[in-house]
Amino acid sequence: MTRKRHPEFSSPSDDLILKMDYIADRLGLSAAEFERYRNLGSIVVSVDGGLGEQAEMSYLKCHFGNRVWEALIDDKGSVVHEATTFLRGKLARQSRNQ
Repeated sequence: MTRKRHPEFSSPSDDLILKMDYIADRLGLSAAEFERYRNLGSIVVSVDGGLGEQAEMSYLKCHFGNRVWEALIDDKGSVVHEATTFLRGKLARQSRNQ
């Protein structure tokens, strides 16, 4: 597996700052749409630190409606793994309430 270095990410010690256009693209939005929905509270982004073997990793999760973007980022800001999921039915409704 090849790790991609993305300048959109900084190290976790810098509070892991993301550029909106990177995540917006993953959710099928423009940066302006992403910012508007985020300000309305329709987009929720969470960041968690890793545990055990992944202690130096950060786990990001971004919810927008039925779309969920998740990424695992190492301490150098490289995306180790990312995935976009589209939830259906009951799962989508539960996701919005979390």
